Amino acid sequence: MNIKDITPDFLWKNGINPEGMRFGPNFFPYNPKLKQFSRDLRNHGQLSEALLWKCLKGKKTGYLFLRQKPILNFIADFFCHELKLVIEIDGASHFSAEAQKRDAERDRQMQAIGLTIIRVLDSDVRKNPEDVTRGIMEQFPRKEEQ
Repeated sequence: MNIKDITPDFLWKNGINPEGMRFGPNFFPYNPKLKQFSRDLRNHGQLSEALLWKCLKGKKTGYLFLRQKPILNFIADFFCHELKLVIEIDGASHFSAEAQKRDAERDRQMQAIGLTIIRVLDSDVRKNPEDVTRGIMEQFPRKEEQ
């Protein structure tokens, strides 16, 4: 899917309310009301997010990742535009039936716009963030570190 194909009509057809979202030819639609909240999350993140970010930032994987990136009406823990990849860290709050239902809807909407979502456990990231990063990146073409 081409990013230019993601129009308000496309979103409506996929059960996503595009009202108030910003669009552009080179980025995924997002709710601008989430920008400040995403900045706050970057400044006050969880330990597991900081550990994984240490492995992803600065193109250490060969790809540029962003942290706490608004997409649609959500904030992705990590996002790589080139891979169309969202990485979510799931802690204990994600294990309830209601949370799993919300996560499934979030994943469905992100997949509808062509994104791949990978969910990793908070406990795994805390134990060994390098192994988690390696496991994620093995699923994508190798790109030299820069």
